[in-house]
Amino acid sequence: MNGSLRKAEKDEIKKLETHLKNYTTYKVAISIIKKQLNHLVPGFDSRYEVDGKVTIESLGEELDRLSNVKVLKLYEEWLHYHIIVTSIEEAIAELEETESQFVTSRYLKGKTIVQTSFDLGYSEKYVFNIRKVTLNKLLISLRCLIFL
Repeated sequence: MNGSLRKAEKDEIKKLETHLKNYTTYKVAISIIKKQLNHLVPGFDSRYEVDGKVTIESLGEELDRLSNVKVLKLYEEWLHYHIIVTSIEEAIAELEETESQFVTSRYLKGKTIVQTSFDLGYSEKYVFNIRKVTLNKLLISLRCLIFL
């Protein structure tokens, strides 16, 4: 049973690392989707409420049913990426400075462990220790992303 728990945790860490590595791609996607939404719905504005209700408004534009479906799908995709990006930013903000620098160098900038060790000024072995501690912290705060 202990082995299966470790495997499950390793799988969760891999999924978490995938989200961290895709952070900049998610940000680009958010920007592009927002442009598409503004093209489809000039003056696009949206509100997401706690009860799950989404309100999409435009500057007096009436949308046909097909456009409404397209806009809703784009908005759901935008919201999906937005949740991921803001969650990652929030979690990184709570890390210690060295841990935050590690995440930025290794995942957000896509550097290797060797390059990251130079950036941080630590040995590769110590960077692996930083990685372990950092990913364990992020796994607690970002576990919800694993299911997205």
